[in-house]
Amino acid sequence: MLVKFEVEKRLGDFLLSAAGELAEGLRCIVGPNGSGKTTLMKILAGLMKPDKGHVSMFGVRSVVYISDLPSPPDVLGIDVLAAGRTRFSKKPISEEEEETLLKYAELLGVAQLARRRWGTLSGGERQRLVVAAALAAEADFLLLDEPLSNLHGDWRKRVMETLRNYARQRIVVVTTHHGDVLGCCAEILAMREGKLMWRGPPSEYTWPIDGKCDV
Repeated sequence: MLVKFEVEKRLGDFLLSAAGELAEGLRCIVGPNGSGKTTLMKILAGLMKPDKGHVSMFGVRSVVYISDLPSPPDVLGIDVLAAGRTRFSKKPISEEEEETLLKYAELLGVAQLARRRWGTLSGGERQRLVVAAALAAEADFLLLDEPLSNLHGDWRKRVMETLRNYARQRIVVVTTHHGDVLGCCAEILAMREGKLMWRGPPSEYTWPIDGKCDV
């Protein structure tokens, strides 16, 4: 699988102009706030049209972009897990589908939250459920915008390791401000002022990191 892109998008005074390709594995997009990370992700996912250019996909059958899954406080964890596939469809999930959802929840240590209500969960528990829901979509091309928000301590690395394993024979792209997890990425794409300024392996990433990859 491969995704190639060469796009331009103007939003007010901001201009995104980026070109590159994404191969299988876990890719991390870094850069300061306002550098164009989310805009590029939405264009790659087909949620936003570029003013110029194209996104070409080879061998990709399904694309999923998730930044958050806003949920009513009384919805159950299993419903949030199912949202990665159904977006809160009224059609009930089968026992087989529920087993699949719980398998991904188990990877992120949240299977026990399946019968808990959303409003009773901590920010970190909600975030891990959202990531599990994204994995349960089983997309060929998965884009996660800031999947590590609200995660602390060792959970950031555990989530990234899970995403790295999941990305075998898939393309997974995440945006992050956390420098402590970049070693999990197969490749880093660094953005600044709407441009893709650098790409390469984590071992060669030498731009200033003050603990958050803000470059």
